[in-house]
This record gives sequence, structure tokens and C-alpha cells, in this order.
Amino acid sequence: MNPYKTFIHRLIWRRKNTVLLFVVCCMLLHPKKIADNSALFYFVKPDCLVFALGTDNGAYFLKNGQVAGYQFELINKYCKTIDLKPVFILEEDMNKRLNLLFSNDADIVVCDKKTDSIINLKNINYVYTDKNFSQAIWVVSDKNNGLARNINSWMETYIETKDYKLSTVKYNIAGKANPRPTYISEYDELIKKYSATIDWDWRLIASLICQESQFLSDAKSNKDAMGLMQIRPQTATFLGLDSINSNEKNIAAGIKLIKFLENYFAQDSTLTETERIKFVLAAYNSGHGKIDIFRKNTAQKGLNPNIWSDVENANRREKSNKSSVQQKYFLSAETISFVREIIERYEHYKNFFAQ
Repeated sequence: MNPYKTFIHRLIWRRKNTVLLFVVCCMLLHPKKIADNSALFYFVKPDCLVFALGTDNGAYFLKNGQVAGYQFELINKYCKTIDLKPVFILEEDMNKRLNLLFSNDADIVVCDKKTDSIINLKNINYVYTDKNFSQAIWVVSDKNNGLARNINSWMETYIETKDYKLSTVKYNIAGKANPRPTYISEYDELIKKYSATIDWDWRLIASLICQESQFLSDAKSNKDAMGLMQIRPQTATFLGLDSINSNEKNIAAGIKLIKFLENYFAQDSTLTETERIKFVLAAYNSGHGKIDIFRKNTAQKGLNPNIWSDVENANRREKSNKSSVQQKYFLSAETISFVREIIERYEHYKNFFAQ
């Protein structure tokens, strides 16, 4: 037997605990493993990462109704890597922002590294997200040493990418203020007026309009849908409307369609209000008849037809192969994105505007 080989084996065996600990730490600190090992980290919410930030230095703002910002994009990129959903809390006061961390209402706080008030704070970890471009650091509780190391490790890799360089060019606004927006679109008052008639949050309707037309009144689809809320002429006829040409009439038509769909799904008393809104949005995009089919398919597969995420999972297009029959009906990627993006944008609108 090779004595050198025997020596190596004995050395590894004696140090097996150290070796195992090293391997486990590497696995846990790898960005893609956080979601799988979330129980070993401290999070405010089990499947989310909650960020508190302000609008300073172009961190987080609205432009033409769309959410933007250097820190906003950076947060989304990191959360996508670790497979956790980002949640944003807008707080302009730095001290109040930090208090959200200390009160366990936020996982990470975005701060200005030049601010004197955070220099001598204890029980926190500083994460320098970008030493070259932004004046911001991410502040993490000392309960999350692993998370802080994970972010630093990810950032070291990210700043070498082409995506990072494009982002810094796009948001090369260090030191420039992005004032808090005073309106979402020029149609806010009309949206508020007609949203009130069906008791829907006007910010949710605004997010729907942004999704449909980006607030372009002359928008027209290849299916003849037109205007701010992308109403088709046959839909207007179905709703008993003779005109959808003006901005106000187009919004009124969209609101009437939403009310029709809400009444339709309200017939099912097993749907919660939160889930009903998602089904209404999905039906606005693909029609309530298809949504009925998808819900039946969901129940047949043993999932809950009253939960939109279950309907999503049960009705995605399956990869066809020689031994299976391709689905006759499937939920399009457009409809899935339609619902998700409207809800996500709505959450951001709530950060910027009171109801």
C-alpha cells in the first residue's frame, strides 16, 4: 500500500468535521442555495427579501408610469439569483428606514454610506454594493451574517459583468436627485373617477392601463384593441357602448368590463377577494371562458381552482413528446406575465401614492 496515500487518508479522516463544515458553508453561501436553505437564514418573510429604501441618488423612482432606479434593478437582479421575491418599502427618512431593520420589518436597508448617523451603529453588517458608482450601502442585521457574505460574494462577480456596466451607464446619476413623483399619468383624475364607481383601487387600474397601453391613448393592437384600456369594438358592443374613441369613454369602457368580470367571478363565493382580483385581471387578458376551462383543468389535476398560482401551475404549456398529446388549451405566458406584472407594479404605486 502506498504510505503517502495512507497518510492523506488519515489526515482527511482526522479533519473530516472541518472538511464537512467547509463544504456545507460553501453550499449555504452560494447565491443559488439561499432559497433552498432559507430556514438557516433569518428573513422577515419566508419566501421574500424585504428592502427599505428611499428615492435618493436615483435609487427608486417612477418614469412614465414604469418603476425604475439603480437600486431597484440591482435588488431585482440579486433576488432573481437567490430565487426570493423582492418586497420594497419606501421610506425617505434614513433613521426611520434603519428602525425598520431593528424592528424586524425589513431584511435589508439601503443607506447612504456618507451618512454620519450609521457610522457607529452596532449589531449590523455593512454590504458595499457598489464602491465605484453608487453612494449606497446595504445594511443587514448581524443575525444575517451569512446573507451579508452572500451579497458581497454575488456583488464581486456581478460588477465584472456586461450587465453591470450597462446599468451604471443607464443610471449614471450619482448625486442627482429624483424627486418623488406627483402623478402616475396625466389620466390620474379620470382613473380615480371611474375606479370609484366599482370600488377598485385607482392605483391598480392605473397599473392595468400601464400594462395595456403604457398610457398611450392612440395605442392599437393587432387584434383591433384600442385606446388606454385596449378595448375591442366587439367588446364595446357586448357592453352596450356606442363609442370608445375618447380617453374618458375608453376608460369608462374598461371599467365596465372589469365590473362585468368581477360580477361573473363573484358568483363563486369560494373565491377570496384577493384571488378574485387576479382572476378578473387574467380574464381581462384572455377572456372569462378560458379561465373557466383552466379552473376545471386545475381541479382535475388535484390542485386548488380558487388559487391563481395553482391555476398557473396546472395550465402551463407542457413539452410535447411522442408519448403524450399536446394540450388543447393552455395558459399563455402573456396572461401569466400580465397578472404578475400588474400586481407587482401596483405594489410599487402604493409606495409612491396614497389611495
